[in-house]
Amino acid sequence: MVLDVLQKLWYVSAQIDRGPTMDPSFLLAFPLLLALSTPCSACICKLQHPQTFYCTSDVVVIADILGPGKDTKTKRGLQVNVTQILKAPGKNLRIQNIYSPLKFEDCGYELRTNFQSQLLIAGYLRRGKLHFTRCHLVYFWYRLTTEQRLGFQAAYSMGCRCQVQPCIGCWRPCPEPDLTECVWKQRDCDYSIWAGNQSMFSMCIPSASGHCEWARVPNNYPQQTPFPPSSSVPGAIKII
Repeated sequence: MVLDVLQKLWYVSAQIDRGPTMDPSFLLAFPLLLALSTPCSACICKLQHPQTFYCTSDVVVIADILGPGKDTKTKRGLQVNVTQILKAPGKNLRIQNIYSPLKFEDCGYELRTNFQSQLLIAGYLRRGKLHFTRCHLVYFWYRLTTEQRLGFQAAYSMGCRCQVQPCIGCWRPCPEPDLTECVWKQRDCDYSIWAGNQSMFSMCIPSASGHCEWARVPNNYPQQTPFPPSSSVPGAIKII
């Protein structure tokens, strides 16, 4: 309960902190809720549209998790087989290691079964190594809609100059977007990354006028040929 409210307030703060003032109710409620929260609720992720995950990640891959790898003192290791690279800084990138926090409360990813097939994983590079957490994207590829798959394969890249802003303040009208924004709305503010038309079927891209607007991802959108894993990544990559 407390975690749910904290998450809502976190999302609301992302909307209201852009102006010169902050909602007094947030200022009064947040310290109390923070005091009531427990250490196990430390992982609070900001709500993001699938396109935002793509645009803000350094690397996006489709991979099979083959089993546990070698852990370090603070990072969990997994062994994977990368089948497609959907986004990377260059075609010659060699991914040797990937890191996730060891502790669950630090947003670390837990392997629930020894084998997980065709996972969409997005993460960031640090000193040439790939890191990811539960606040990044870890999701089964087969569960995505056709439009979402096309988005990650090519279409979302068209909208990386735009920003998707969730409309969380249900008690007041959604803010008017500026030229580089699309307002993301879901019924009754029951937000889910994988629900609602704007999340499942749409992308935020510049229009002919230059304003960022919602557009449905065409089913016939041309796919980019993914980087072949054999040329940039070993067939089985050890995630440490």
